[in-house]
Amino acid sequence: MTTFNSLSARITNDFIQNIIFIDDKAYNQDGPKDQHEFDAQEVTRIFYKKGKICAVYKPSVISDLEYLSTIALKSDVTILDWQIVLDEESTENEVHQDNEEDADEDDVRGIYTKKIITNLLSDINNKHCVKLILIYTGEVDLPSIASEIEKTLRDENITGFKVSEDDTCTVISDNCKIMVISKSNDGTGSGRNQHLPELAHKSKRYDELPDFISLHFTEMTSGLLSNFAMEALSEIRRNFHHILTLFSKELDAAYLAHQTLLPNAFDANELLVQLLSDTFSSIMRYKNLNHFIDDENIELWLHDNIKDGNGSFYNNDGGIDSVEYLRSIEMLLKLLKSSVDVKEKYYNSIEGVGGRQISTKKIDLLMKRFATTLFTEVEKSEEVNKKFAKLCYHRSTIFSPQYLPFLSLGTVVKSTLAEGRYYICIQQRCDSVRIVDGSPRRFLFISLDQVNDGGFNFLTPDGIKLKIDRSTYSLRTVKFSGDDGLARAKNCEIGNKKYFEPTYYSAEHLERFEFIVELKELYAQRIVEEYSSSLSRVGLDEPEWVRRLN
Repeated sequence: MTTFNSLSARITNDFIQNIIFIDDKAYNQDGPKDQHEFDAQEVTRIFYKKGKICAVYKPSVISDLEYLSTIALKSDVTILDWQIVLDEESTENEVHQDNEEDADEDDVRGIYTKKIITNLLSDINNKHCVKLILIYTGEVDLPSIASEIEKTLRDENITGFKVSEDDTCTVISDNCKIMVISKSNDGTGSGRNQHLPELAHKSKRYDELPDFISLHFTEMTSGLLSNFAMEALSEIRRNFHHILTLFSKELDAAYLAHQTLLPNAFDANELLVQLLSDTFSSIMRYKNLNHFIDDENIELWLHDNIKDGNGSFYNNDGGIDSVEYLRSIEMLLKLLKSSVDVKEKYYNSIEGVGGRQISTKKIDLLMKRFATTLFTEVEKSEEVNKKFAKLCYHRSTIFSPQYLPFLSLGTVVKSTLAEGRYYICIQQRCDSVRIVDGSPRRFLFISLDQVNDGGFNFLTPDGIKLKIDRSTYSLRTVKFSGDDGLARAKNCEIGNKKYFEPTYYSAEHLERFEFIVELKELYAQRIVEEYSSSLSRVGLDEPEWVRRLN
């Protein structure tokens, strides 16, 4: 029977396309001399037989590191030697300076490898990416290398990394894994004897590397949603040249003519974004990926992640009161089936421990607040709910540092005044553009309340719960000037924050509006509709006898 892990491994193997090696001993002509040698031709042969693009780079001078760091950013997997020996730069002054700096550092092991790793992980565009980095070395003390890498990351203020409790040769974060393994050069595996006996399993031949990489990338990404994302991205990659054909240069004239006919040229660029995203969506639907997470895949996931037994959730309304029920894969599969009456499905499926009946009130509570605990630990449920909510509501959680947002429907901001009030812009998109220079425009905002418990409308990227203030007197209008027809935010050097500056911003009036997030347009529109409906209330004195009967 196929397991969820084998399904994930197949998807991972399709997704991983390019691997790069950086090793100063690559392409040596004299053949292997010691455990540090590296046979580039043999490695590339093994990987191309696996259908992978494998590039091997041999740096020679220190300036190569900058170029190789850029290339490593583009790779799916990066594999580095630990002992990289490089020549100094070409000018006499640079050589003299570098020699002085390195005079106290006779041992060059790890110096350049750590520099490449820090370049990779400090890149702001790459900060939260899934990354697998291997240190493929002829050194013996692998745990010391892992500890040294972890210390370097800490010293460089690259946070979130620690040496794994399960494997002292691995440094991990939420999204990244840096593994130290040893070379086994002769093809027979006898190279393992050169290393500490307890680390013999850390020695890998060239032909073991492809499966080793796939295994550990799968461990990092094996999940229903991540599998869907990788499968979709692989499909888009396979259709890359077809997509380029659709967006042919022959269409340039039609596009430019379209732009000339628009009152706001910016709308033409937005159309392109929409057309490309629609193309991606069409590819996924034509390949039936909208049914990727089907009953079969879900059942595989359940068998891999759920054990039959007692489950529980907490009734926080009346103190911390644990409610126990019987949890089984069969029961969860019933709940995952479609049903017109979801409440009835829950009532009929959830059974108490020892045959005890669970009250409908407690099942209602489970549905309202704790449904996620059916599939994960209670302690994790709140956090994963927040992450999923942000994925659903936020227009994008991936930002380039150069991106400057502009005020429009769904832009959420925070006042810099002492009370730190949150607001959401409800100005329709058509009224947020074509701002004439020298003619400031008023933008309309709804106030938002920060709440800790109870209902809320959406979360900030930091997980703060915000709820709409529906009172009419909480509306606010603020004037902003335009930049190329839009009210754009400005970068702030401190804290990498972005601020919208109103026309009255000055030394006497220091209020600015910090950019928080952009909500998806349809969700923002729903907020406007719900708020508008609250404005239609009619305050009327009437006989209480009549009102209460209604």
